[in-house]
Amino acid sequence: MNKFLSLLKLQINARFGLSMARYNFRHDKKEMWKAIGLASAVLFTLGMFVFFYTYMMLGFHKAASLLPIKSTQIIITMGAASAGLLILFFGIFYILGALFLARDTEFLVSLPIKQSSVFLSKFMLVLLGEYPIALFFMLPPVIIYGTGEQKGVLYYIMALVSVLLLPIVPLVLSSLLSLVLMHVVSRSRRRDLLIIVGSIILFLVLFVGQNLLLSRIPENLTEMELYTRILQESDGLVEWSGRIFPPAVWITKALSHTGAEALKNLGMLILASAVCFIPVWLLASVIYQKGATAQLEAEKKTINRELTYKGSLPVMVFFKNEWKGILRTPVYALNSLIGIIIGPVILCMPLFGGNFAQDADVEALYAFIRQYRSSPALVLILSGILLLFGSFNAAVSSTYSREGKCLWILKSIPVRPRIQAAGKLLAGYSISLLSVLTASLAMAFTLRLGFGLWLSSFLLSAAAIFPACLIGILIDLNRPKLHWNNPNEAIKQNFNVVLGMLAGMLLIVVLGVVCYGMLRHNMNPALLYGLIILILAGLSLAGLKLLGTTAERAYRKLEG
Repeated sequence: MNKFLSLLKLQINARFGLSMARYNFRHDKKEMWKAIGLASAVLFTLGMFVFFYTYMMLGFHKAASLLPIKSTQIIITMGAASAGLLILFFGIFYILGALFLARDTEFLVSLPIKQSSVFLSKFMLVLLGEYPIALFFMLPPVIIYGTGEQKGVLYYIMALVSVLLLPIVPLVLSSLLSLVLMHVVSRSRRRDLLIIVGSIILFLVLFVGQNLLLSRIPENLTEMELYTRILQESDGLVEWSGRIFPPAVWITKALSHTGAEALKNLGMLILASAVCFIPVWLLASVIYQKGATAQLEAEKKTINRELTYKGSLPVMVFFKNEWKGILRTPVYALNSLIGIIIGPVILCMPLFGGNFAQDADVEALYAFIRQYRSSPALVLILSGILLLFGSFNAAVSSTYSREGKCLWILKSIPVRPRIQAAGKLLAGYSISLLSVLTASLAMAFTLRLGFGLWLSSFLLSAAAIFPACLIGILIDLNRPKLHWNNPNEAIKQNFNVVLGMLAGMLLIVVLGVVCYGMLRHNMNPALLYGLIILILAGLSLAGLKLLGTTAERAYRKLEG
């Protein structure tokens, strides 16, 4: 037990940089104030999200209180289900990065500690990282419902226990899928490829499965019959909403009921967490180490090949190396390339059947497209949607962070920093362009777009995504995260990625305002598109010049 606690303490210290923070606080005031400023910016941004989320939950609470049978506890179900699904979907990537692809795997294997203890410490580390998500989604509804129903101290104690238990079931499921995947992968020669493909398939199965489940509400019921069935009892709405994540129902009933009923549902949550975790922990004690150490093995190859040399542009060399680096590390590939797949899946959801196909909003969108098929406004709206999918690119805003301690290699290469930065930018842009392309093809198929409308939307969004990529790489170049323990931290737990995505969304808003102003002047479509392209070209050229000067300056002061 002492060994396990020491190992857990060591990993928490390394993961959250506690020793470095303590050192900076005592000896490096500049870094301390920089960290305080960054933390303040993060808290301010998070505060805005919390405000809007709380405001939305207050609206749901008020609406639920006006129903014929009061169902205000539905906001707890919504919060728990949202947190659980988010942890389940992205838990696979976190688990893979922390358990199997971490830099300290070789070191931990050499320690005189059982592999089940190593797995448990890694699992606890990931669990600690998921609690902010659980708190974000659960605190507002818990407080709103508690104050509205005038709950006592016992309610908040049970709420705290529920929040602590909430991430366990989805993380255990993610761990189980990851353990099985890595056990299969350890037997194969093409491990990296299998990890990437297998993880994407698991993610898509979970994503599509949950959405199909939501779409399968009985279609033979009229709206009034469904409404009546839900409201036959106060927990009816909770039961329907909690179908996507059953633990959300147990949490809601544990907090909304009293006495034996509350204890029964809390007991079910505890039992489900234990029943899910114990078998996975026992399985990990058998197969975890083999799956983890398989990533350290290298296949012996003897290749008789004539050496040939051919020249290539330096920009293209860095472009290819960036792609190779992404594809060589499964965590990088999963987080960088998932947008190429997830965009089309989301856009094709109405084609999967169920209620999505008959959704009133989807039908209204079809009608809008038929009515305004030749309108420039439609091209701009579709381009904005594609730009949104393309802007969610973690690769471009983590390109220097992923170099880590190997940054000195880039600095020692006799190629100007501006050329290196251009090659990295081109690689990141190609990923965004692929995301835009696949999303546009899915959009054309789903919304029945004509070739001209599809081509205009694609070309406009392809031009607009370049400045967004420039902003992302500039953010990472100015403040790269070079000190990390596993690849997951470099891309998934890198605030530069969040800043890059926020900057991309801000660019969409600004361009949307500019385009709206142009539309109000009833410009000729050709003139309108020409002006937009000129604006984007100007932004791109200015960004490229800024990238070159920033790269030259940053390379002189950056140290891996």
